[in-house]
Amino acid sequence: MTPQNPAQHAKIAADALERLVRDVQSGRAQWTHPNNIRQAVDDLTRLSAAMATALQQMTAALGQLSQPGPQAAQTHQSAGALHLAGQHATTAANQLRQARRTMH
Repeated sequence: MTPQNPAQHAKIAADALERLVRDVQSGRAQWTHPNNIRQAVDDLTRLSAAMATALQQMTAALGQLSQPGPQAAQTHQSAGALHLAGQHATTAANQLRQARRTMH
């Protein structure tokens, strides 16, 4: 069995999140109840935590795919940036958890 391309999952998630933002900005969707906000915070926490994990996986994969020569420096920079993005996604998930704990 051939492995799937995980980038397709990322595209679907990104499209859905962009659609959410557009719908709220246009007024087609509204944050009308605290329960809706709490649920969205829970879901965005899941998204941020999953994104952090995916970024770690991508960083590891990039390291395995690196080639010697001039591209090695670029790969190293890319891996560093992905790692940093993963750290920020972890921070975002932690901040969302904190926000959720303070909601009643």
